[in-house]
Formats: sequence, structure tokens, C-alpha cells
Amino acid sequence: MLRAYRVAAGAVLGAAALFSFPCSALADPGAARAWGVWQSDGTAWLAATAAYSPPDGSVIGWRFSAVPEGAPDGAAGESPGGDLPSFQAVCGKDTAASGHKRVVVAVDFGDGDADAYPGERPPGQGVLTCVTGAEDATTAQLLASVAKVRVNARGAVVAVSGYPSREEDGTDLTAAAPAARSGLPGTLIAGGAGAVALLTAGAVVAVRRRSRAAHRRPGTFPHP
Repeated sequence: MLRAYRVAAGAVLGAAALFSFPCSALADPGAARAWGVWQSDGTAWLAATAAYSPPDGSVIGWRFSAVPEGAPDGAAGESPGGDLPSFQAVCGKDTAASGHKRVVVAVDFGDGDADAYPGERPPGQGVLTCVTGAEDATTAQLLASVAKVRVNARGAVVAVSGYPSREEDGTDLTAAAPAARSGLPGTLIAGGAGAVALLTAGAVVAVRRRSRAAHRRPGTFPHP
């Protein structure tokens, strides 16, 4: 009797544990999967879009995950895992030139069991870095600054660093424009260098002429 009770209790506890798992852990192998982008408000991840241009000081996160059944096209799945990145900790020591911005970019390739397509494994390590780009750079362009990115005809990100490998369609996305170098424009530098060369040449000619004049005898002149 006691043994039967233990077996029944074990079955109940097993069922309870099964249904207590997150829904993502029981994802359908045939479910849709996609890259989703998020922006941190300092306390939580908020859904964003690939075409969104975040301001300076933003924290952007990308994650590959299963998308809930019936979700609208382009809807994000799971938000990036782990703690929310700190802008100050990641970008605090970086500077941006005029017309550029600093943005933290985090990349989470998802859970290998719940999010990956059957037969695929995500890269072993994600990305967390500070990106400097043009003020109008989108979240997708900023992502392309740290990884190879492919997008579909609608501009949605379909693969990051070749993951998932089955997403062979799409085109490579151009990275955000890097920060401009400080200093004078190249044309001004080249022009200044040319002017210095001309002045130097003129000075050499003048010195040679004075030197020749000093060696002439008084009252004599060179033949024409």
C-alpha cells in the first residue's frame, strides 16, 4: 500500500514539474523562429524593430528564439537572457565624434534546446560590446558593425554570423558608418603639404642665388 502511494505521489510530482517548465522549453520543433531586437529602459527589455534608430546612450539586445504561434509577422520572441547590460559599464570609456553615437549591442544566440532548429547548435558565446556609428544608424546596422548580418526583402534580420545556417536567403547588410577621424580633412592636409613644399623650394633657390652672388668678384658680372 505504501509503495503504491509513493508511485502515485511520484507521478503527480512528475506531472507538476513537467507543466511548471517555461513554455519555451517545450517549444514545437516545427515552430517558427526568428531574430528579435529589444531596447533596455534600464529595468526591462522592450520590443524594438530592425529599422529603429536608437539615440546615443541606448542599450540594444538581439536574440534568436522560437516565436509564439499566431504572433504577427516580425513579432519578437524571447528577450535576451542574463542581466541587463549597463551602458556606463560597457560604453562609459568610449567617445563618439560629432554626428555619431555610442550604443551598447548585446547578441544572444538563444537556447540550444528550446530555440535552435532541430539539428543545429547556436554559437557558444554571445556578444556584448560598445558600437560607435552614425546618428541615424538603425539597430540592424549597429548589429552589422559587430557581426555578419543578412536581412530579407522586408529588412528583417534572418541570420547573424551565419546562424541559423538554414537561413541562406537574404542579402548582406552594410554596417553602420564608423566614427569620423579627428583632424583636418585630407584635402586641406594635402594642400598645406604642397604649400610647404613650394615655400621650401623657393627658399632653397634664394639661398643658392645669394651664395653665388657672394662668390663673385667686385665689379664683375656673369656673362649672359
